[in-house]
Amino acid sequence: MAVILDTSALPARERIEALRSVVVDATAPSTVGLAERLDDGRPVEALVQFWQLGAIQAVRAESSHGLSLTRSPKQVRQGCGPLVSFGLQERNVGRQEQFGLGRAVPMGTLTCTDLTEPYHFSWGGPGAGRALQLPVDEIALPPDVIRRAAPNLLRSPLYELMAVHVAAITRDPGRLSDERVAAGVGRSSIELARALLLSAAGEERHPAAGDTLPTQIRAYIRQHLGDPELGPDSIAAALNISTRRLYSVCAAAEFSVEQWIISQRLDAARADLADPANDHRTVATIARRHGFRDPAHFARRFRAAFGVTPRDWRNIAAGR
Repeated sequence: MAVILDTSALPARERIEALRSVVVDATAPSTVGLAERLDDGRPVEALVQFWQLGAIQAVRAESSHGLSLTRSPKQVRQGCGPLVSFGLQERNVGRQEQFGLGRAVPMGTLTCTDLTEPYHFSWGGPGAGRALQLPVDEIALPPDVIRRAAPNLLRSPLYELMAVHVAAITRDPGRLSDERVAAGVGRSSIELARALLLSAAGEERHPAAGDTLPTQIRAYIRQHLGDPELGPDSIAAALNISTRRLYSVCAAAEFSVEQWIISQRLDAARADLADPANDHRTVATIARRHGFRDPAHFARRFRAAFGVTPRDWRNIAAGR
């Protein structure tokens, strides 16, 4: 468990700025509103906890004061890692506004917030909330699906399951400190979130647009990592665009398609090497499963990326 901030350890005059800094670091560039003192003159008391669970992040925040987060269009243009947050209001009643819609958020209510878009969230007086933050690239859904689903989570038969999931994971993430367990929790959370969003979004479909292509490219790569022929030409053909268009889209999204294929393959192979369920498989077999024809080439790329050989990583993960 990683405790980012406990204001009881800070002088009263430093607490507000420290809390604002940590909340922004744990979410996205935004404006944090907070009263400096309660009516009785007591300074702010707050606790912010943050954990990494594989590809996802878990956050819990509580405050003795009313708290507000506002992400403006200008702050959106500053950019951040594209994240979707599934929040659970733990104490007090919150208020969420995004995509022109506003609503009260009673205790126990699950919400979805796209952190790459403008939003406002607040609660008045002492309050607490917890959330799972998932990379949009990992969810691999077009922005329009997320936008349709976010205000309509109750449509989904998976709503209650996701609410229980968020509550359980954020209650005591210290139990999930083992790297292999944490990675598995992250993967299962992503799959559950994807199914929740798809079922909440309804049946409406839109043709592929330029702003959804980076997500579609990454999703296609992720689904075909084991294909040794995977490359720009095959991806472009599958998405019915030219290879030149593919490179243009990736450049605009600031990622290299070749490097992203390699990094995703290496990450997937690293996870498989650490999984006890694969102990009967050789390093070469796992390399081939993720599109590496040449075990020696795989070993060189793995060591360059992670600083250890595949075999040494397997021993480290197994505690040997």
